[in-house]
Amino acid sequence: MKAAYVKPGELGLNPEKLTEMLKELEETVELHSISVRVGGKVILEGAWDPFSLEKPQMMHSLSKIGTSICLGFALDEGRIHLDDNLLEYVGDELPEEYDPALKDLTIYHLLTMQAGSKECCNNVWFSRLEKEWETNWLKQPKIREDIGKAFHYDSGCSYTLSRIITKVMGKNCLAIMQERVFDKMGFGKINWLTSPEGHNTGGWGMYLTANQISALAQLLVQRGKWNSEQLIPEWWVEEMSKMRVEIPEDKKKALTHYAYHIKAGKEIFAAEGAFGQYLICFRDYPVAIGITAGASEYLAADICLKYIKDAIQIPCAKEKLDEAQEQLEEKVAHLTLTEPEGDRKETDKATEKLLDKTIVFTENPRQIESAQISKYGDELKLVLTVDGEKKVLFAGYKNWKCNDMYPNDFTRRYHAISYAFDEDALYISVGLLNTSYREEYCLWVNSEDVVVGTWRPNVTYLPAEENMTWKFTGTFA
Repeated sequence: MKAAYVKPGELGLNPEKLTEMLKELEETVELHSISVRVGGKVILEGAWDPFSLEKPQMMHSLSKIGTSICLGFALDEGRIHLDDNLLEYVGDELPEEYDPALKDLTIYHLLTMQAGSKECCNNVWFSRLEKEWETNWLKQPKIREDIGKAFHYDSGCSYTLSRIITKVMGKNCLAIMQERVFDKMGFGKINWLTSPEGHNTGGWGMYLTANQISALAQLLVQRGKWNSEQLIPEWWVEEMSKMRVEIPEDKKKALTHYAYHIKAGKEIFAAEGAFGQYLICFRDYPVAIGITAGASEYLAADICLKYIKDAIQIPCAKEKLDEAQEQLEEKVAHLTLTEPEGDRKETDKATEKLLDKTIVFTENPRQIESAQISKYGDELKLVLTVDGEKKVLFAGYKNWKCNDMYPNDFTRRYHAISYAFDEDALYISVGLLNTSYREEYCLWVNSEDVVVGTWRPNVTYLPAEENMTWKFTGTFA
């Protein structure tokens, strides 16, 4: 799958504009990795330390692209039709009592998020359920007058489509994508979360790298063809990318409409996931972009559209081209996220109290029950009890140390940790590399010999706290 790398200038693109794009992205959103392809060749690819191009990250709703592609296969083979009624496929999972409006729903309504949903049942909503995801979603009331007329985003539509696709195709969405797309593109094994019943979530939970995302985008830009083989029906790629339902809050953005389980605008169409994951396809240029991120603002697609167009339309002066290319490569080589606060490696009188003792914590968002912190050369050794499990981790001074924290769990396997002290406190930054999350901890000892801690994530599904900072305390055992 590894695409050839070429310098942007060799394809007529202005490297100065690409450098400007990276700078604005850094100032506006927290990107973790990016891969840009033009005509099937990679012209720009990099990751912001500690995140990497090799470790797949959870795609959130970008995963819906897989569900849409699989539905296209089912439609192309005549196994299902867009105007089919929902109840034809979910009758065996209906609850005893349900909203009669379900009788009005079609596959098209699910696909375009026009199912009259009162609530967005996202991954957090579903994760609270121990069983019967489909039945519980079918219990939810509908806004009958909005069915087929108004946009109501709801990942329950995606899970339902995933269930229906499995029924009509005899395989789940991951198996279909693996066999018909991923294997043929050289992706290797891809992971996609499942419900307690073992069905792909449909609306979230696929794990990809930026390079894999940009390859999928390239496949769509090429109308479903890869290495001369038609992997996705060409007609479906055209249909799935058409602007269909206006998204009221996105009127001023590049992606103004919902299409078939992806977003669409006049110049680009894209699969978009929570916290800034993007699969971006240009309509008028052979440009495909993959992005992973941990951002609260959804601005990356607009920034990329602006600068990619400039890079194509505004030539770089010939005498400046080599220098501009070197500056872009230098920029890509030194992408990094903010290091922890603090300016020293060693402890001071106040922070020395934190070392070589067992600290027992009160309730906190990461369920860290206790910690032992000690120096280990230039690193910190952290012996933690997390949700009942003992973990031994290492942090580098102003340098990210990668820990394989959960080797058998692809959803939270790699944690990169960095630390620094000042005269009063210990600062620890953590990048959860298989996720969108980067978080910062601060620990200090107050005058009553109580350890005070704060936790601040870059993004979260938790109800917001002031300054996005959660506080907890600890005592020395």
